[in-house]
Amino acid sequence: MAGRAEPPEGTPEGGAGGDDEFRSVVFDESFVRAARIQELSAQERLSAGSRPIRGRGLRGGGLSRQALALMLLVAIAFSAAVYLGTKHPYPQAGAGSAAELSMTVVALQPGAGGVPTLAPVASGSATATATTTAAVTATASASAGASAGASASTEVDPRNYALGPAGLILPNAGATDHFSKNQVAQALILAQNYVEVSSLDTGVLFGGRTDLVRDLLASGQRSQFDQSISNPADDGKHEATGWLVRFDASKVKAAAGQETRVQGSFTVPQEVDGALQLTGDHTFVYALTPVSADGTQQPTVLFTVRRQVVYRFTAADLAANRVELTTSATEAGPMACDAASAARYFTPALPTTTATAAASTKASPAASAAVSASPTQAVVDPYDQSRSVWSLCGVMSGPTP
Repeated sequence: MAGRAEPPEGTPEGGAGGDDEFRSVVFDESFVRAARIQELSAQERLSAGSRPIRGRGLRGGGLSRQALALMLLVAIAFSAAVYLGTKHPYPQAGAGSAAELSMTVVALQPGAGGVPTLAPVASGSATATATTTAAVTATASASAGASAGASASTEVDPRNYALGPAGLILPNAGATDHFSKNQVAQALILAQNYVEVSSLDTGVLFGGRTDLVRDLLASGQRSQFDQSISNPADDGKHEATGWLVRFDASKVKAAAGQETRVQGSFTVPQEVDGALQLTGDHTFVYALTPVSADGTQQPTVLFTVRRQVVYRFTAADLAANRVELTTSATEAGPMACDAASAARYFTPALPTTTATAAASTKASPAASAAVSASPTQAVVDPYDQSRSVWSLCGVMSGPTP
């Protein structure tokens, strides 16, 4: 018989001319090796127990191509994210990167007109403290005459200064290359807050509080601030009064009914070396009364402080609501020309102690100027904001409040 015999039961239903329906499927070696399960041989079945098959893992412990490709894509994406994070266009500074504050504190001795004061409070008078005495008027005239050849300032009446924080006016400012308008506005507000806390807060002025100022500083300047408070020194780096205005509460107190008067301005922030920089220049007039042990009537001394501070803000400072101070120049008077004392507290000269203070510093040329008002000595007008603040010691001049 030639040809293939048909099965006894006939051709299977659906068959194609007796051809095997799986004839087109080729089970090559790679297909067999990729199988997840493997049927045991007859010999293996006899010794394997009840399971006729066994599972097969990936050969050689390797990974599939799809898994490898996915891991490669994840690694590339992560590397790109790290690179872009370190190369973003916005400036930033690490913690503790703030530079030290450079400062100077200049004591202004009483001029030829003596110590400026307000009229003493008369018993039962509610308006006496708001009027100036004839002696004060004479002081203003003498001071103006003494400074005629040494100061180019125009006559300014500090009584027209704003009261307290109302004098801390901010300019309008827009965005810079790398700082948004909101960031520029934030820098101005932070500088304003610093001036208000360090120059007008009663707890700082008379209560010995320093934490309110410290909390506003960048972390990199706090160590210098702490050393300035705990161990002040006249070294251009560690005067406590270079950071804030403070008086010895055992000697003077705020005059009743008299609010500090303020005049000055902030510059528009500019971008310098990847950070915002601005300057605040303000003059403060404090009405102070000596502390009396026996409760006797004391005169009200008008003490003037001019502060010129340069502020710097990095993106990190703004994110943390912190301030960096670059330079600080302060003039304060009337007081004795004692730099060591001025580094810790401002101690106003009193009408009854002016002669004593001048005598104690008679070896100083500036001290002699306080008594004789010699035209050869430097006469300093703290109300004139058109000149530089940087100097060593001077004689106070300018209008008297």
